[in-house]
Amino acid sequence: AVLVEKKGRIAYVILNRPEKLNALNADLFRDLDYALDDLEHDDSVSVLIIKGSGRAFSVGYDVEKYKSPSVIEDKNNLEKYTRRWLRIWEYPKPIIAQVHGYALAGGTQLLASCDIVITDEDTQFGFPSLPLGGGFVGIYWGWHIGHQRAKMLDLTAGSRITGREAEQYGIAAKCVKSGELEEETLKIAKGIAKTPLDILKLKKQAHNRIMDL
Repeated sequence: AVLVEKKGRIAYVILNRPEKLNALNADLFRDLDYALDDLEHDDSVSVLIIKGSGRAFSVGYDVEKYKSPSVIEDKNNLEKYTRRWLRIWEYPKPIIAQVHGYALAGGTQLLASCDIVITDEDTQFGFPSLPLGGGFVGIYWGWHIGHQRAKMLDLTAGSRITGREAEQYGIAAKCVKSGELEEETLKIAKGIAKTPLDILKLKKQAHNRIMDL
């Protein structure tokens, strides 16, 4: 459910459930964890790019086979998701999210946990069309776009913003024209990878600690 491709000091981590628009399920999470584990200890790789295959980055959690859990089961599941997103946030190497097509719901938690988000004008960012959840997704937006905008979007079921608006709001670092996303993201990654890996790790940690505070 996740592919890894290396290009010099750059590693692509590719969400690979295109038939489901890269909806997040147990298989994808397992393979994502394996990929992150391997690349963390590979000193030939300095920068990771996470992207989706097919028509979307990710439309969020796969709820097709969802069964209502007990309160404790639900709490434990949400904690597992949160620990995974925090693991990406604290990952020692820079991670760029290359976002195209659709980035919805849980897919936006993934990109919000990355260091840099690059997208294009055709991408749609947003929330589920059904009024689900209790603030689990929206708080990740708040880190980047501020509380008022996060509330405005999260409290409105099915809200969407464009890639250009995502750049203006601050959840994406850069928005490019359609057709330029792959080239521009790789260019940015290569520029970052020129910095020695140990320096990259220290710089990322410093930025993250300020954000934590």
